[in-house]
Amino acid sequence: MSLRLHLDHLFVEEGGLISFERFMTEALYHPRFGYYSSNICTVGRRGDFSTAVTLHPAVAEAVARWALRERRESLGLTRFHPWRVIEVGGGDGAMARDFLAALSRIDRLLLTYHIVEISEPLRRRQQKVLGRAVRWNRTMEEALYCCGGKALIFSNELVDAFPVVVVRWNHTAGRWEELYLRDLGRQGIDEEWAPIAETRRRELESTAFLEGPDMAPRKHLQRYEVHASYRSWLESWVPQWRKGSLLTIDYGERLPELSNRRLEGTVRAFFQGVRLQGAEVYDRFGHQDLTADVNFGDLMLWGEWLGLESVRHQTQRDFVLERVSWARDAARIRLDPALEFILSPYGAGDAFKVLWQRRREQ
Repeated sequence: MSLRLHLDHLFVEEGGLISFERFMTEALYHPRFGYYSSNICTVGRRGDFSTAVTLHPAVAEAVARWALRERRESLGLTRFHPWRVIEVGGGDGAMARDFLAALSRIDRLLLTYHIVEISEPLRRRQQKVLGRAVRWNRTMEEALYCCGGKALIFSNELVDAFPVVVVRWNHTAGRWEELYLRDLGRQGIDEEWAPIAETRRRELESTAFLEGPDMAPRKHLQRYEVHASYRSWLESWVPQWRKGSLLTIDYGERLPELSNRRLEGTVRAFFQGVRLQGAEVYDRFGHQDLTADVNFGDLMLWGEWLGLESVRHQTQRDFVLERVSWARDAARIRLDPALEFILSPYGAGDAFKVLWQRRREQ
């Protein structure tokens, strides 16, 4: 089946309209046409996008220092006990490579490092970089089984790759609405808004938009993104996780700061290193990355419901500087543009946040 025929069938089977979440899911994860499934080559300077980990080893070293501390504080292990970590979404393998390089020989020998990766192109890239230094799993359930349910878990720019539900508050109609798409063929994709279905409304009621002190201000027609698929993913494996800590690094913020950024929302695409917004996010189906800022208030709320304690939420800059002493050297920062970039309080240093959660022992 051709891509065009696949898109025709996709819209026809949904009655002509599909939700933005369904479109993003197909564009990123369709087995044949999806970006992550088939078309991504790598991550980094030569890929469609770079991450802090691909630019500089400081973040990976900070994660390693965090893991060594949590091995004792969360898992209750000394440095002479075998221990396990799980990286979710290994990118080009840079995180694992630099994480392992930051460990002492004894810490490395006693560690079993798992990568959960669903992208075949990225898995092949990781295997070239890492060889036999790590083990690969296709699901969190499989990785946790191998770890006996006890592990330290971390990810870098994972949540933003989950499909989002796009909603807005229509003040005139007094209701929440969801974004749907209609395929106009050669004329492209047309956006349409519809009242949120009851099933979707229940998902919204389980987010920071409507719960607690971080409730979103209802600005007329402002777009908001909800990573509801990430919540479903958490629910699928957290019950099997008996003990450990979870570290999540991504770009985003909590409400209300997140909602103050852009009236048109935060969805964008990346193609060959170029950031694209607006109608261009619907172009090049399966050949460009799609992403949106992460609402860390949602991650905390969902984690608490699943039995996770939110230990700390901080900027990437603070997370690195607290754990990597050489990264505090002002002269070294000035001479290292990549380090300066990932620590900049006016850029990646503050734009990226780190959420640290612990699993109460089950």
